[in-house]
Amino acid sequence: MNKQFLIFISCAAVLLVANPAFASQSGVIKTVQGQVRIERGDRNLVAKVGDPVQELDRVMSQSESSVGISMNDETLLSLGPNSMLVIDRYAYDPVTRTGQVATSILKGTLRYVTGLIGRAHPEAIKVTTQNSTIGIRGTEFIVQVPVDN
Repeated sequence: MNKQFLIFISCAAVLLVANPAFASQSGVIKTVQGQVRIERGDRNLVAKVGDPVQELDRVMSQSESSVGISMNDETLLSLGPNSMLVIDRYAYDPVTRTGQVATSILKGTLRYVTGLIGRAHPEAIKVTTQNSTIGIRGTEFIVQVPVDN
């Protein structure tokens, strides 16, 4: 085998390994105030500005804490203090500007500003609480879920 072929195979292998991690990134942490954590599978991460968020991540803010997330389609998610959000489903095709966003707010406050998916296809946005599912037809809203005592 020649040297160029080996370099090509090596690069292809690196891309195959790196691509799934990149493709699974749904958005990025833009702001963090106080203590915010991300549960990703069996890992518990301290959220920092610039960290990726992924489908199935559970984002949790502590008291006197908040976090701002910018999704790939420009959707903006803001969690207030003592809040918990799960990114249940996130798919976005930047070429067609289509996709699907499903989140669950388990407790606390979520401010949601729809991005390209919601503006083009509002029926593709779903926010679930313990007691209801919200279909989105507007561009901005706030959901508050009280903490059970």
